[in-house]
Amino acid sequence: MGTPIDDASLPDAAEDEASASPRHASRRAKAWGWVGVGVLVLIASWFGWQSAQQPLRWNDVGFDIISPTEADATFDIFFYKDTDAVCHLRALNSRFAEVGVADVTVKRADGDQQRITGKILTTEEATTAVVKYCEPVD
Repeated sequence: MGTPIDDASLPDAAEDEASASPRHASRRAKAWGWVGVGVLVLIASWFGWQSAQQPLRWNDVGFDIISPTEADATFDIFFYKDTDAVCHLRALNSRFAEVGVADVTVKRADGDQQRITGKILTTEEATTAVVKYCEPVD
């Protein structure tokens, strides 16, 4: 049999933690950290500036399938510059094939924010209708 272990001979965990000094990052590591933060701020600022330059934006609200040959797409449009817009709508079937398209002209003079419903004639029954994109008219 072995000799019993004396509690006094075991190192105290609290002493080890107290005697261990924390590691500090070097100046080079801190400098690279600040460079990384600066780059991230620049990238976020660039994306924000690009978004602010858009003359308009749109948001799909819903759709209604009127019949096998007709669908409605409802969307909100927001103008940021003094220009009219043309929105290109499309209807899709259950296999996501385009079965109808339509263009809707939206007048800026009717307001900065508008809810529009556009009619799309289809070649077969659609299962959804959405805005493909909107573009300013010069």
